[in-house]
Amino acid sequence: MKKKAIVIGVMLLFGASVFTTTISAQSNQTGMGTLSRGLIWSENFDSYGAGTPLGGQGGWFPWGDNPDANANVTNDQSHSPDNSVGIQGGCDMVHRWDNITVPYYENCTFRVWTYVPSDFEGSIYIILLSLYAADSSKWDLQIHFNSDTLMLEDYDSVNATPYVIGGWGEVRVEIDFINDWQKVYYNDVLWLSKSWTEGASGGGVLALDAVDLWGESGTVVYYDDMAVSATEAPAEPLLQIGTITGGIGVKATVKNTGTGDATNVVWTITLDGKLVFLGKSTTDTIATIAAGGEESIKSAFILGFGKTNIVVSASCDEGATAELTKTAFVLGPFVLGVK
Repeated sequence: MKKKAIVIGVMLLFGASVFTTTISAQSNQTGMGTLSRGLIWSENFDSYGAGTPLGGQGGWFPWGDNPDANANVTNDQSHSPDNSVGIQGGCDMVHRWDNITVPYYENCTFRVWTYVPSDFEGSIYIILLSLYAADSSKWDLQIHFNSDTLMLEDYDSVNATPYVIGGWGEVRVEIDFINDWQKVYYNDVLWLSKSWTEGASGGGVLALDAVDLWGESGTVVYYDDMAVSATEAPAEPLLQIGTITGGIGVKATVKNTGTGDATNVVWTITLDGKLVFLGKSTTDTIATIAAGGEESIKSAFILGFGKTNIVVSASCDEGATAELTKTAFVLGPFVLGVK
């Protein structure tokens, strides 16, 4: 987290790109709204014993595996029977997920119910990260309950909204990977809207990697009934040209790194050298390259002399394209020094 990183090493005081925007800018963004999403993960803390440390259960761990940052499961408060987790000063609990990112998902929603006691004092955070990697982490949202203002505040902008005192309120974060945008709601009221990848520390990625419940200071705030849901992206191919090699002729691979099959893949190997007399262009078709698959391709017989560019390209019926250019030297039928 950016503020936490200030404690670690003042990571954002110099040269950092901090992107903030007010709610008035939201009309320029599309593709969010209330979307139908499939549930990926949920947590209600009810399968853990009250009074036990949360770290080591259900994929939770303290930031940096620091045992002093652990938090306890509790039945003092709960949104759904019987347990929740209490986060107070010194606590710093993390949970990570796999592959909540493009090209697998177009968007996702994070939800958590929160209880702020009437005698709460301090500053307790909900943080979402697109990358959890110690000091190199990418913090994309940092919001906190502030007892001085009685507001749920965005640490990286002036946006804020009142929170419920002595009762449960829901925080909902809708993340749009396609448009690089996030919207934050409290009890269904939109109060924060800004870039996802530039939302806090800057330089984030189009993914939801982790949640961090950080107790910067003060007394306890309770969290319960957390969930992540997402909309799967359409299965689409993504073409890539692999390594181009020489020898007798030109060889290469066409890869499909996407999530859907590539059909009717038309590929071309072209040499533009002025003294290439035979084999200047070879074109053929591959019926299908399955998602995650690849196919080898080879030029027709080449005869020439001198320097040349080699351009390998491919396209498919689904609209995906790829191209890669290398240089080489042609000596008779041999293609040498491809680089």
